[in-house]
Amino acid sequence: MTKSIINQKFIFSIAFFALLVTLPTNSYAQTNKSKSYSSTDNNGKSKIHITNNGKDFKIEYEGDITLSDDDKDIVAISRGGFIEIERSSFGNRRRIVIESDRSGNLIKKYYEGRKEKEFIPDGKKWLAEVMQEIVRTTTIGAESRVNRFYGKGGANAVLAEIGRIESDYVNSKYFELLLEKNLNDSELVNTIKTAGKEIDSDHYLSSILKSNQKAFLSNSQTISAYLDAAKSLNSDHYMTSVLKQVINDKSINDDQMESLLELSKSVNSDHYVTQILTEVMDNRELNSQNISKIISLSKDIQSDHYKTQILKKVINDKGLSSGAYDSFLGTLNDINSDHYISEVINELLDNKMNASSASLSKLLDIVQSSIQSDHYATTIYKRMGNQNLSEDQLILVLESLKNVQSDHYMSQVLLSFANKVKGSSERVKSAYRTAAKSIGSDHYYGRAVKAID
Repeated sequence: MTKSIINQKFIFSIAFFALLVTLPTNSYAQTNKSKSYSSTDNNGKSKIHITNNGKDFKIEYEGDITLSDDDKDIVAISRGGFIEIERSSFGNRRRIVIESDRSGNLIKKYYEGRKEKEFIPDGKKWLAEVMQEIVRTTTIGAESRVNRFYGKGGANAVLAEIGRIESDYVNSKYFELLLEKNLNDSELVNTIKTAGKEIDSDHYLSSILKSNQKAFLSNSQTISAYLDAAKSLNSDHYMTSVLKQVINDKSINDDQMESLLELSKSVNSDHYVTQILTEVMDNRELNSQNISKIISLSKDIQSDHYKTQILKKVINDKGLSSGAYDSFLGTLNDINSDHYISEVINELLDNKMNASSASLSKLLDIVQSSIQSDHYATTIYKRMGNQNLSEDQLILVLESLKNVQSDHYMSQVLLSFANKVKGSSERVKSAYRTAAKSIGSDHYYGRAVKAID
């Protein structure tokens, strides 16, 4: 008897544990399991399947469907089209089939289970109920609804209805239809702002922003609204795709471009920021103001590799004004790697060096403060030796060599300047000899001094 009771308790414990395991861990997981939406299109026929809290909702249709003004009935379907609506709820199944004959007349049939019943009154009543859900979860009748709302209250009436729709897919369709209207600037601004607030999906929001750019970027008001809406995009991928299309739109002027490039500050990925700025330089004729903007935006790139890509491209592809040149030098302090900073400086020396002593002084300060490696510093100084420098500039360079610690590298640098120094005044030779005195090795010191004697 005792053994039997123990066995029963053990079996009950196992069963109770199994029940606990099968229960949902939280309400979100339960909701996520019980609600789904799918839609497919095949040769003009559309199928929609919605499951929600024990309800199974299937719709199949073809053709253009027009709804009644109260959205409770279907009043027209294009010739040869049809719609079939089926709903199962806790074992009860109802179905409506509406077809358009050759004359455009509608044939409506209503079924409960497998049994056909009179469409009026039961079928008509049930259709009125389900249409309230259909119009806000699908795009059925979307065009006729947008036309109706717009005709009664303009863009604001359509936007108010969009606010009642939960699906981003359906919302995006309504926005597309609304934007086909001849909207004024005020309506465009409201439409852009509403899209940014109502559409959570980056895919659908970016699609809207890309498909109507010419209208959206027509003036400062719409551009401002466009920027705010675009900032709602969370994905760097979609933000980049929007900006790339903007960049390639030749109707956008340089001043507009400068404002739009501010959006790149919302992009976290160095890879995507580099893509955006590269796209600008590859496809736009930019003024010096916007070149400075690109240089400024490159400061937000954390990766030395990607930052170097942009700065080298600026050097090779675009002219640098004096102001832009100074901005360019300001970005170099943000590069941590001796390898990458020397790459950029050497590219600059080979292509676009500003001849002013003030700019040279700034560049030398950067070399002294930012480059720790004698090897990389030497590559830069050697390139400077190939520049057409004045005597004052030569002295500036020679006086900056004190940060080179290696006797080997110091002698290499001095030798690269020897020919210029040899033909210069005593002031330059004195600066050269002063720099050579920092060499501890008699061998390297002798080679350096002998080269100018």
